[in-house]
Amino acid sequence: MNSLLLVSLLMVFVMFIAGLALLRLIGGYGKRRMGKTRHTRKGILKRRDYGAHVARQNGHERSPQWQRVRREHLLREPACVACGRKGRGLQVHHIKPFHLHPRLELDPRNLITLCEGRGRDHHLLLGHLSSWESYNEHVRDDARRFYRKTGAQIRADSHWQKKVKLRP
Repeated sequence: MNSLLLVSLLMVFVMFIAGLALLRLIGGYGKRRMGKTRHTRKGILKRRDYGAHVARQNGHERSPQWQRVRREHLLREPACVACGRKGRGLQVHHIKPFHLHPRLELDPRNLITLCEGRGRDHHLLLGHLSSWESYNEHVRDDARRFYRKTGAQIRADSHWQKKVKLRP
């Protein structure tokens, strides 16, 4: 009887752990994401595109060519310039935001790769100075300055804190 109870408890525990792992895999638990994750009609998870959202508020729409240019940029610059991370969580960031400079939306010289990863958040911290409505035209210099720094280390830096107070 005791061994049956022990096996049952073990099975419940294993199922609980498997459920948490599944939730993490589909992005529903334990992962900080850029924007809110939502379900589409086909059940695919999508993240909110803050650049497109801010541009739309300012009367601009993403170019139909954006996805192609984004893919080409990631082939040229396949890692976060602030930490070297590759793979999942990479974002193509506009140095000069395209809602203010729509003609630069597809210009490869205006793009930089930053990551959105646990403990890093280089896209938000360095590219937007901790506010999606803001931008940092000196993001390349800051990526070198804060190379391989965690989000906590960047937030604690007095240079970064001054930039945040003066952000556009």
